[in-house]
Amino acid sequence: MELIRNSIACYDIILDKVSTYEESTDAIVPDTYPDIARIAYADGIINMKEESVQNDRILVSGSVNTTVLYQPEGETGLRRLDVPVSFAYIEEVRGCNSESKCFVRCTVTAVKAHAVNSRKMSVTVKLCFEVTAYQQSELCHTQSIQPANEQLEVLYQTDDINLLKKVKNCEFTILDDLEWKHSEDLELLHTDCMLKQTEVRSNNGRLLLRGEAIMQMLMRDDTGSIEQVTKTVPFTQMIDIDGILEGEKVEVRLAICSLDCVLAPDDMLSIGIGVRGIVLTDEMHTVQTIRDLYERQYQLGVQIKQLPVQTCKLGEKFLADSSEIMPIGMKVTQYLSGKAICTGVQIETPEQARIKAEVDVLYLDEESCLFQTHRVIHFPVKLLNNDGLSPSDIQIQLTLNPSSDDSINLYANVNGVYCGKKNKTIQDITAVNLGEKREKSMPPDVTLVLRRVDEGEQLWDIARQYATTMSAIRSANNLSEDTKTLKEQMLLIPLEQ
Repeated sequence: MELIRNSIACYDIILDKVSTYEESTDAIVPDTYPDIARIAYADGIINMKEESVQNDRILVSGSVNTTVLYQPEGETGLRRLDVPVSFAYIEEVRGCNSESKCFVRCTVTAVKAHAVNSRKMSVTVKLCFEVTAYQQSELCHTQSIQPANEQLEVLYQTDDINLLKKVKNCEFTILDDLEWKHSEDLELLHTDCMLKQTEVRSNNGRLLLRGEAIMQMLMRDDTGSIEQVTKTVPFTQMIDIDGILEGEKVEVRLAICSLDCVLAPDDMLSIGIGVRGIVLTDEMHTVQTIRDLYERQYQLGVQIKQLPVQTCKLGEKFLADSSEIMPIGMKVTQYLSGKAICTGVQIETPEQARIKAEVDVLYLDEESCLFQTHRVIHFPVKLLNNDGLSPSDIQIQLTLNPSSDDSINLYANVNGVYCGKKNKTIQDITAVNLGEKREKSMPPDVTLVLRRVDEGEQLWDIARQYATTMSAIRSANNLSEDTKTLKEQMLLIPLEQ
């Protein structure tokens, strides 16, 4: 007997993890600067230098360029210090190697600065790492048997299995110059950036990606007033992907690895955004396997293996709105900015989840002094998904509205994609051998058996028990060709001689 094997190339997700990591450094106030009275604000911009996949681990290193504003003793204005903080992060990934594909998004979730004394400060950077690793795999199984004679009966089974088809890394740079009047009177303190995809279209070996870089810039004018300004920078990229078909469903995940914004005195804002991404496609396969088999004259020796299969489905876009009240603890006269970084998703029910987010709010008190508050907020969101998939690749845009004098209502616009992987097994027949000849269970002159069957019995099981065929039983009882399950009845079972 010849086993007909089938092989399907695919990718498995060997790691999908979100974790936080902290790195600290100390900074000395320069001799020309006054002493520290109070630290008012701290934030940072990521600059990833290295991302390498090694045996059983992923190494990510770089630095965070932090900006700290402090109020000097005896002064009303704010002084600025720029403090670089280096980091090296290792994620253990069993089974990964130089051939693995990975996606890493590193985000600054919080920068905390406190004064050790009037001339020294300690700066701690909290980073969120979203790491996904993909390993090329192959689903190899027996899909049919070429029998040596006509006495072999095989029961086939088909399953629709969704597999990850293609995984490709990409990187590009978004460059633009924006006209900015009176730039000589402004100081750019900090910039946050969020990438929003507006169009993803595949076209025979190429992928068209359009989107917007939403820039949120904290600026200070020559009077010391601070405000947040939002600008949108559109971008278009063409990415080469071998074998991708026109109209094929594609998911793209993007991560900012560097961000440079320079406000030049010639009324120009120069923007450079380094982007790394990963392109994913999936494909549905109808997989035929052997559920059961028997030989009508001989015993069979069958070797069976339960084959693990990782199914992966790329879902639709995830959109949700949510709100939570955040206490401030003091009277606020003006809210300047707010940002939220997702650090986890907790599924509570199939219809409800909570998005864990690190939230920063910048505001002014009654005396127009600058303050910053950091909180961990859990935003409740509804899930509109019937496939058991979870939201991932989450981005949050905040809108701030005062709730009372000392608290704020955070309105969160949450977006991402539904995505999910599940582990299942399929039965794989790895070997079939003829054994000894069957012993007759009935006298040789018996050619027909009348048997009462219970409702729900399977026609296959009865045919196997009496070493006959389902078609012979159907013919003897005038049953339709699609009959597989029997009702409570008397059944004629013809026996082979």
